[in-house]
Amino acid sequence: MNNNALKKSIFVLAFFFSMFNMHSDMLGSYWGLNGTPFMFFRFAIIIVLMAVVTLINKDNLDFIANLVPKSALIFTALVIFDYFITHISGSHFLYRVWWISYIIITLMTVFIVVTLMKYDRYPEFYKRFWLSFTPIYAFVLYICFMRLPSNIDAINMKLGDGTFLMLKALINDFNVGFEAPLMFFGNIIIFVPLPFVLSAISDKFKPPIIMLIGFVVPFIVESYQYIFKCGQVDIDDIVLNFGGFLMAFIVYMLIKKYKLNATEKPDS
Repeated sequence: MNNNALKKSIFVLAFFFSMFNMHSDMLGSYWGLNGTPFMFFRFAIIIVLMAVVTLINKDNLDFIANLVPKSALIFTALVIFDYFITHISGSHFLYRVWWISYIIITLMTVFIVVTLMKYDRYPEFYKRFWLSFTPIYAFVLYICFMRLPSNIDAINMKLGDGTFLMLKALINDFNVGFEAPLMFFGNIIIFVPLPFVLSAISDKFKPPIIMLIGFVVPFIVESYQYIFKCGQVDIDDIVLNFGGFLMAFIVYMLIKKYKLNATEKPDS
């Protein structure tokens, strides 16, 4: 096996190891419930591992650009099948969302590292990556927000008295449980992919339109929950949702300027 093939093999092993991470009550050992601190430790392992194996494959970016989008689609199918049928990732909704979060962190780490590297075919990679990411993102939006009508009728219009309390609970007791970090950080991360996905879907989604969508969607979500009484209407959620989107939008604009719209200088 030559050096290049070895690097590719290492990437594949690290990638699938990271994508199969779970925080499940149906499994034990490394993949099962190990407490909130160990859960964050696994996130750190994934980020560091995928950053390193992507960097050492700087000469194999075409290989990564082909493997990752295809794998994203395959894992989307596995996630949906497990969510409705097998439940290996956990017996409860929140457990299953944690598996999706590990998958997203894995994919995002690869995307960020490739973005920071010099890659002549980056625009093509960008579009393929985010188009392949769109199905799992759409599924996440569906399971998180499109809940069936119920009798939940809770409203919080005081900033800091809703989801922000989850962060306070986590700070006070880092082992408080897996729900607090999922609720707080999840509300930030949930809209992070939105500007990238919209820009990849169609060139008609110009920055002003993307910004408008990112501003309006959190209010639509909370209005849906209010009308159908299927969740707590929380001003904290709107702030966190838009905050996550805004940070991502700024990054998208930088990528658009320096990577997507960059042109090669003519030879002197």
